[in-house]
Amino acid sequence: MPIREDQLNGRIATLIDRMSSRWRALGENKGAFQGNEKQPDVLIISDAGGRPIVLENEYEPANTVEIEAIERLGEYLDADITGASGRISAAVALRSPDFLRNLPSADAADKALAAGATLEYALFTGTDPAKPARFPKTGFIRGDLRDLAAFIAQAATPEDAVERAANILERGVQESASILQFAAESAEDTQAEITRHLKQPYGEQTVRMAATIIINALVFHQNLAGRNGIRSLDQLAADSGSRALDRSALLDEWDKILGVNYYSIFRVASDLLLAVNPPSEAARALKTMRQTADRLVEIGVSRHSDLAGAVFQRLIADRKFLATFYTRPASAALLAHLAIPDGGDFWTDPDRVKNYSVADYACGTGALIHAAYRRLNRLHWLAGGDPQTLHARMMESALTAVDVLPSAVHLTASALSAVHPTERYAGSRTIVAEYGRTERGVVSLGSLDLMASVGYIRPLIPMHAATRITATGETQTELAMPPASQDLVIMNPPFTKPDSDWDGQRGESYHAKHFHGLSTDVETQKKMSQLAKEYGNKTCAHGFAGLGSWFAALAHRMVKPGGTIALILPMTSLQGASWQKFRKMIASGYRDIIAMTIAADSPDGQSFSADTGMA
Repeated sequence: MPIREDQLNGRIATLIDRMSSRWRALGENKGAFQGNEKQPDVLIISDAGGRPIVLENEYEPANTVEIEAIERLGEYLDADITGASGRISAAVALRSPDFLRNLPSADAADKALAAGATLEYALFTGTDPAKPARFPKTGFIRGDLRDLAAFIAQAATPEDAVERAANILERGVQESASILQFAAESAEDTQAEITRHLKQPYGEQTVRMAATIIINALVFHQNLAGRNGIRSLDQLAADSGSRALDRSALLDEWDKILGVNYYSIFRVASDLLLAVNPPSEAARALKTMRQTADRLVEIGVSRHSDLAGAVFQRLIADRKFLATFYTRPASAALLAHLAIPDGGDFWTDPDRVKNYSVADYACGTGALIHAAYRRLNRLHWLAGGDPQTLHARMMESALTAVDVLPSAVHLTASALSAVHPTERYAGSRTIVAEYGRTERGVVSLGSLDLMASVGYIRPLIPMHAATRITATGETQTELAMPPASQDLVIMNPPFTKPDSDWDGQRGESYHAKHFHGLSTDVETQKKMSQLAKEYGNKTCAHGFAGLGSWFAALAHRMVKPGGTIALILPMTSLQGASWQKFRKMIASGYRDIIAMTIAADSPDGQSFSADTGMA
């Protein structure tokens, strides 16, 4: 007897339901919608804050499945029947292969689906069936049931809410920054302290960055409230005897959070908030910042790490010389999926997952390492695991993110922590590296110091890293990062080239444009350039290829035998003479090589990064 579509729907729902403890998949759920008798073939309800997804399924040729999926948009769930409320704004049209219909039993259909039967699907979004958005615009995506489950999990992200939140955050940053700017221009100490803590010259972008960091910390504070004795913002305001947040009380609470950890998130935010004077301006700024944070929490996307990053790319100063461009989320997701393929049963073992080491030594806002971490999480729960239980171990020892900007590391740490924000961890490997002339009087190149033989990085700010006593009795804070230690090195390194600049006072040119960032002086730049040359000797690094070639050499040094490197590089790396040693390194040391570009008419359209204008 043929397997009816409703029977197949039930089987699909059961199999999808088993793939994650974070959602419920209900097949042929009668009365699921308010006010009518329509029933979805499969209804997937997220227990992790995502939007509900309807799945409409037909055997090929499935001539009406798209119409049925579109008709579900805008329907309201009946909470009494489904156990969830909300409006349907995403529906998947699924085309199942006709051979499933003629299998001898439903159990045989289960086995075929689990074995990788090819399905075709498309997503419709919106709440007005007359104006649906379709992805892809034409045709269908092809994949097996695991691919479909991963697609559904991604579709559960309420993109419209993310966009609203980005607008809210940007307005809040602008309003708060105007208050901070008034305070900074009224008090030289405030201006100097903001500059010192963010390690860059004072300016409008720097003040907006400070506002972003404090707002982000307030949002993350709300995620932590109620655990480890942390009081919410509302509780802090009530305890102060007013509806307003008291800065001293808030900073005391952030000290409690720092006692747990989250150093990369709250240390720089605390320093910036403390720097704002007079107190009346600090109170005024904090009121606006709290209002913004509350609105972000209310619309349910306060844990969405791409949110702050999308605004951060518009704010970051010194981008010309540090080349700290923002990696587009789609680019990051694509690279992470290519770099971490679905190995099936490999990801069922939690020990394998929590010991899978990932590093980004030029992390910027954290888009790439965050995408890689989300990919690992997704693969583990698709294999039936619970990635939340592995979060502490991953944060403490498996995920390494390094940058020279405190603001960038703040956002990276926020992104990684927010994957499972309720989970406590005792330390992290998200650090600000020393850069330029250090307080110890030596010159540092940030994470490129790992190209030397030392095997560790000294953080600019101690972040619960290990301490070491030197031969002279000096105590140094450092984080071990030995060569050949990473399963995956994923980076979008700086592309800066060593164009000659002219020193008018000295009447001479110099070739240190790589290291012009963070207000390094000419002599320091020259010493940094000399040190880089030493590090790059006998590697694929080449001065005319730019810093990207140094970071490619670093990736090669840090990856384990059998590991993977995943890099966003300029198109010239495929053909430029200065990249020849890089190509030889890849050809002789690697296999299963994928090179991907974007077909477009202009360099802007060919770029995987925002604002670079580079293919």
